[in-house]
Amino acid sequence: MSLNVALSTASRSLRTIETQMAVASANLSNADVEGYTRKSATKVTNVTAGIGTGATITEIVSKADPWLLKSIVATTSTNESASVSADYLDRLGDALGSLSSDSDSSGDTLASSISSLSSVLTELATTPDSSTLKSEVVGDLDDAASALRTTSSEVQSLRQGADSDIADAVETANNALTAIDELNDSIVRAQASGQSTADLEDQRINKVADLAAVMGVSYFTQANGAMVIYTSGGAPLLNSTVHTLSFSEAGTVTSSASLSGVKLDGTDITSSIKTGSISALVTLRDKTLPAIQTELDEIATSLADSLNGVHNDSTASPPPSSLTGSVTGLDSASELTATGTLSVAVTDADGLTVHAATFDLSGYSDVGSLVGAINGAGLGLTADIDATTGAVTLTADDTTTGIALSGGTVTSLNGTALSTEKSLSAALGLNDLLIGTGAETIAVRADILSSPSLLATSALDTATTALTTGGVAVSDGTGAQVQSLADALTSAGVTTKAANMVSGVSSRLSSASDEAASQETTLSTLTSSFSSKYGVNVDEESATISALENSYSASAQVISTAKSMFDALLQAVS
Repeated sequence: MSLNVALSTASRSLRTIETQMAVASANLSNADVEGYTRKSATKVTNVTAGIGTGATITEIVSKADPWLLKSIVATTSTNESASVSADYLDRLGDALGSLSSDSDSSGDTLASSISSLSSVLTELATTPDSSTLKSEVVGDLDDAASALRTTSSEVQSLRQGADSDIADAVETANNALTAIDELNDSIVRAQASGQSTADLEDQRINKVADLAAVMGVSYFTQANGAMVIYTSGGAPLLNSTVHTLSFSEAGTVTSSASLSGVKLDGTDITSSIKTGSISALVTLRDKTLPAIQTELDEIATSLADSLNGVHNDSTASPPPSSLTGSVTGLDSASELTATGTLSVAVTDADGLTVHAATFDLSGYSDVGSLVGAINGAGLGLTADIDATTGAVTLTADDTTTGIALSGGTVTSLNGTALSTEKSLSAALGLNDLLIGTGAETIAVRADILSSPSLLATSALDTATTALTTGGVAVSDGTGAQVQSLADALTSAGVTTKAANMVSGVSSRLSSASDEAASQETTLSTLTSSFSSKYGVNVDEESATISALENSYSASAQVISTAKSMFDALLQAVS
């Protein structure tokens, strides 16, 4: 071998070793960087005229298994779904804690309030004229209604949170797609110019994982190095351009709010997103939490209907000077299908009859005709249909008198058949104890809340003698009406329904937590396997650098020796 060949071979070796050392050093520097894979320099031996003339580096690559990467990306998506579901169900369980708890607690939960209410109603039934007990009944009922409203508000707050998180997830997806598109451009340019794309590919797959965390995707890499990405439903997210996702976050979420879906190129793709945080959040926002709200509304409705039915068939003692219906949207032509006798009495402060009349409801086919008949009976009151709300109102002409009514059987009102037959007062909601249309709005009627004496613990005596002027139309009663309230509360089964709902959520949380743990274990196993195969082993890289330093010294020694021989040869011929 000539000195020129030896010098050239050693020089190539030095350059090759320098590149290998740079790669090994970069591996050490990035050993703790998440997603970084070990790079290696591909070395080939140069042969000239059958003689080895050193080595050169052809490329710097990462040998990560693409199929293992795809498994990690897919599992990242399912893991995020499970994690989000478990987190929200855990928060839902906390929100429902105000419904069912130890009945010996301080009275700020539905269970404790209902328990206390039941006990106080039983006491009040023995002394129906007790102002103190009436106040306790109203207070406990207010606590129960408040617990339902609070829980409903928290459920809607969770829906609001899910809606907001969807907006954040969509932003994350769009940012990831933009970053991947930019990395695609860099990779295509680097590949075309023969430069290494390994680090860029690491960065890109990390962004793909970020995207997969919010929505399931599929992807492949084209010959030029660019990556193409699709939704799990097959719609393009990134090909020659980025297809941006869009989502309209709601300002305020209520049970009746209409909420946005996720759109891609103007098409709603929400239903095709099967994994990732978006999938879990949409399910929570549109199915899980609304189902809980429905159960809350059923509990509230059951409580209100059971108590209101009794309360409307009763009256305070003395009766109130006005009654306003909770049923709205009525007018004079509103259909009324009813039978039986309605008794209406105007009494003094002692419950003695001032005016009274009875009405055969089968003779009235609409609300207007009945209201007109009551007005024309000379009862010292004004019956009306409020022009704004469409509610029936009865107002005593003399504010020192009160109004009590009883009887009648209504089967249909305003063209809608009632689910159960109701008295006229109940059908119109003239003396409701609880108002509101569900758990979001249930409340004790404002005037009763401020004046518990308006709690209906008596009933209108419909006997002829009682309805005669001066007769005792309303007395303090025997407690029968109060006992009916207590019985209605028991039949509503509010605490049992609430406990069953909480138990159901607890069971779902347990399953969701198990699934989240399982998915986390699977992902951890995959990433550990990937790291052990393709991650950086600090000890191995350090040993590699040490060996390369020795090789570098040897090659440097060859160059030094060749230089000395050149110098000796020049001296010999000079």
